Amino acid sequence: MPRVSAAIITHNRAHFLDDAIASVLGQTFRDLELIVVDDGSTDETAAVVEPYLDRIRYVRQENRGKAAARNRAVELARGELIAFCDSDDMWYPDRLERQLGALAEKPHVGMVHGHVAVIDSGGHVLPRKTTSARAVFGAAHRKTPTYASYAIDCRCLSSTILVKRAVFDAVGWYDCELPIEDYDFYLRLVLAFEVMFLGGRPLAKYRAHDDKTDESVLGSGQIRTAEKHLALLETRADIADARLARRNFHLMIARTWRALGDRRQARSAALQALRLGAPQALRLGL
Repeated sequence: MPRVSAAIITHNRAHFLDDAIASVLGQTFRDLELIVVDDGSTDETAAVVEPYLDRIRYVRQENRGKAAARNRAVELARGELIAFCDSDDMWYPDRLERQLGALAEKPHVGMVHGHVAVIDSGGHVLPRKTTSARAVFGAAHRKTPTYASYAIDCRCLSSTILVKRAVFDAVGWYDCELPIEDYDFYLRLVLAFEVMFLGGRPLAKYRAHDDKTDESVLGSGQIRTAEKHLALLETRADIADARLARRNFHLMIARTWRALGDRRQARSAALQALRLGAPQALRLGL
């Protein structure tokens, strides 16, 4: 059985997919399997995958969205650890080797992730965007992340996560009812397990291009996820810093509504955060 199950989920990304597959198969750590889940592509994805069929597991399904595709990959995975590479991204060759070394030192950790280099459509590193991303991700992980900290500032990219298979079994898989799938999963994960963030060199190349998730979809997904967890907080008395988490979820909702241009909704969420002790909510509700 492979130690690591690497998974690429894809939908109409044939023009980037070859780079992603090659980067996974080019890892310095070799005890892995690669699963490619094609979520109903209508482009040349099958043709791109064909030369690799002797080295990967290729599964095609009807288009059901990212969460369903990730869940299919988890279902098929045979490894004790699962690592995703989005089909428009790439891994650095030592990505898994570095993470497994870190995990060996802290075996109780549930997920390891880290920095990315931001690249353009042609694969060229964008220095200014990379520097900005490093600053934002580094600031979010100056301390060990918690549920309350991820409530307002969850900086995780799927192409860098290495997660124990047992974590999925413990906290559940991706929620197919949400517009975005990963924020909710990271919140549930950090409730039950410690998360480790690796500084230093980037683990993956994150491709910035025009076909990324639309800002309105992303914002809607963030708000609906926060609302799901605000409801969760009403049912559980065992969550540490629950008041802080509630405050941060309302702050995140206010910030997102403001970015989406809805000042009324932003003001309402900001008032909720203010009642929970967040003076910074005043400027979000203006």
